Amino acid sequence: MHTGFPSYPSGRVLAPYRNRRAQRERDRDVEVVRSVVYPTPNRGFARRLANHTAFAAGALATARLTGPADVVVAETPPLFTAAAGIPYAAGKRAALALNVSDLWPESAIALGALRDGPMASGAHALARLCYRNAALIVAPTRGIVDTLRARPESTGKVFQVPPAVDVGRFSAVAPAQPRPDAPLRVCYAGTLGLAQGLGVLIDAAALAGPATVELLIVGEGPEAPALARAISDRRLANVQLLGPRAPSEVPALYASVDAGLVPLRDRPIFEGALPTKLFEVMAAGRAAIVAARGEAAELVSGARAGLVVAPEDPVALAAAFSRLQSAPAQVAAMGERARTAARGYDRSRAVSLWSDLLREVVVRRSPTTAAGRRRSG
Repeated sequence: MHTGFPSYPSGRVLAPYRNRRAQRERDRDVEVVRSVVYPTPNRGFARRLANHTAFAAGALATARLTGPADVVVAETPPLFTAAAGIPYAAGKRAALALNVSDLWPESAIALGALRDGPMASGAHALARLCYRNAALIVAPTRGIVDTLRARPESTGKVFQVPPAVDVGRFSAVAPAQPRPDAPLRVCYAGTLGLAQGLGVLIDAAALAGPATVELLIVGEGPEAPALARAISDRRLANVQLLGPRAPSEVPALYASVDAGLVPLRDRPIFEGALPTKLFEVMAAGRAAIVAARGEAAELVSGARAGLVVAPEDPVALAAAFSRLQSAPAQVAAMGERARTAARGYDRSRAVSLWSDLLREVVVRRSPTTAAGRRRSG
């Protein structure tokens, strides 16, 4: 694995690491190479672009440290990481596989972070170049897969691997039971960014009131200062902004509440989104409150694993808080159905799908060698 020194989203390289040209380490059976980054907080388009550019350049400069490879897997976004994957893979005479977790620059344009113009046109051209050079393209949702399959530069090599969650990590923590006549405990845990529209959560908590809901907001991101000001200015005792938490703390965090929140902005591009946090909520056996349209809403509705409300609608979200607060038995039943549905997205399934796809890429590139390997095995 080739990555950078950990600095996201705070913009500070975390101890015991120091930002340097490169460092090797080992995580169980995985050799990890870390190369230089430009640390910057997760806010400000220009600074984030510089961060992505620095990592792409540093990774290419130290690519020899990772040794030979059959396939190079690159993630997008950031788009520059995918673009760096082209020469990175070429230098190793390896196939390039792309994991497209979000369509970029389409998402940035939809959120207003990037305007139509020369920069957007350049980003579109770079994305097309990445797709054209990839031997395999993997995406987590139907929406992204359908969009990419319709494009000439990526048609015929796009496959869906749905989002995955480590179910065992969450089932190991016993969830708290709903409390009759007590406020509904609700948690949002994730990036505090533009795509989520988190101000709506604060508006809804204010409308519902402290007797109905206690809201925890966990995470870090560009919207954190504005959220803190909104909570303070309105003196909302039933809303807490807790800052970031380590991934190891997330199962216990969800176990301490009644429901998890999954909001998205009301933009057509997000109808094809399946946030990872949704699967963590479900694996924890918590009712999911989804304020979104599209695939996330369909999943929760179909599994009867929570409530779905219109995105960016604080009145509808406050009503959902009130409905669940008055029905603790229903909340518990939703949580059990959510846990059952999450088993279909266990990480082992995604690993198996990825393994099959990567092996097929190798077979297509070197059929004679692959056939010999099968005979000898």
